[in-house]
Amino acid sequence: MSKLVLFPGQGAQYGTMAKDLYEENEKACELLDKIFSEVDFDLKTIMFSEDDIRLNETQYTQPALFAHSLAVLEATDIKGDYLIGHSLGELPALVHAGVLSLEDGIRAVIKRGELMSQADSGAMAAIIGMEQDNLEALCEEISTDTAKVSPANINAPDQIVVSGDKEKVEAFMRVAKERGARRTIPLKVSGAFHSYLMEDAKVAFGEFLNDIEFKDAEIPVIQNVTAKAETDANLIKKNLIEQITSPVRFVECIETAHELGVTESIEVGPKKVQSGLVRKISKEISTRNIDTFEQVEGFINE
Repeated sequence: MSKLVLFPGQGAQYGTMAKDLYEENEKACELLDKIFSEVDFDLKTIMFSEDDIRLNETQYTQPALFAHSLAVLEATDIKGDYLIGHSLGELPALVHAGVLSLEDGIRAVIKRGELMSQADSGAMAAIIGMEQDNLEALCEEISTDTAKVSPANINAPDQIVVSGDKEKVEAFMRVAKERGARRTIPLKVSGAFHSYLMEDAKVAFGEFLNDIEFKDAEIPVIQNVTAKAETDANLIKKNLIEQITSPVRFVECIETAHELGVTESIEVGPKKVQSGLVRKISKEISTRNIDTFEQVEGFINE
């Protein structure tokens, strides 16, 4: 009977995210003000505006999601037995687990967002209704030594995102429809995240993290790269770096959580994307999401 806390990744952001928490919950307000004071751009306006286009730019999206998730945790005092962060979501998870201080977590998420936003080549596409083995085989078939496409986010048994060179992703989408995929959806992203095209970003991020202290996790983090519950500081750091060019193995992460006895999951932060994926992966894990002040109040008053 264990509890899993989920931290959403890029794509869950929306205009006015966390604004009601800031205005209505003192603990969330204090936490958000501390984060806002640590960044050299106007993150508060970016998050709280209804139509600030900067919110969808990677260098701003990532710290916004980081801030929202931690504000929900601050307002609710939720403590999980295990943690999973989807891609960028691993950073607030590591702060919650005591691996990173809040200040170092902010520094890391800003640097990660900057580096990934600068890698502006390549493309990504969501593939719906294609078995993973067939998808991986098609990636190998289409890829060459100089241009590649590969799985980036293994989100659910019927939903996998591929990433790589633009022409290879486009070719994959054409052939995938012929091979039985129900839908292929090009994603509006600035680069080919979780692919070999992010190698320079990975190297630079690793160098940056050399100046940041990592501690052993107080709460095990089921990491994207290994789909294993990790507590060792050095291993967590290594996996966090590798994640930039490696696929997010979300299906395996949830399966690991189930094997570890997790029966309840709570998604903290904007929307409920991860909760929906959990329901597709495991019927044995109950799900809920906490995003807004109203949902925070409902959770506290249960």
